[in-house]
Amino acid sequence: AVVSTQSTGMKSRNNPEVVVTVLRELFRRDAMKRVLSGRNEQTLQPILKFLIGNLTNPRYCSTLVDVTHILSDLYAPILGLSPTIDKLVEKLNQRLKLELRVQENYMKLQGAMECFFAATGLS
Repeated sequence: AVVSTQSTGMKSRNNPEVVVTVLRELFRRDAMKRVLSGRNEQTLQPILKFLIGNLTNPRYCSTLVDVTHILSDLYAPILGLSPTIDKLVEKLNQRLKLELRVQENYMKLQGAMECFFAATGLS
């Protein structure tokens, strides 16, 4: 899928469910770090673009955040060497910050609703 851009030509990118299923299988096989390692600018771009485009989908968020953590561990030392990758990483960072704010607001709302339901005896 997105992790093997050379062999697939990124045809699976239009189906995030397939890509995320492959990513989950790579995690299950403990192969994610190996698959993501050793990429160059051209092979890293599709992965970053996929993460940017799909990170906020609740069905995929957990898996894609895990992929993002591995990518940041692997490629943090080379940040600043490629303006293209730097821009994509910045977009991904902005997307992560947005998702964190959304999740924080969701948790606050959930807490407020639980207080309301407890006070009205609806829980």
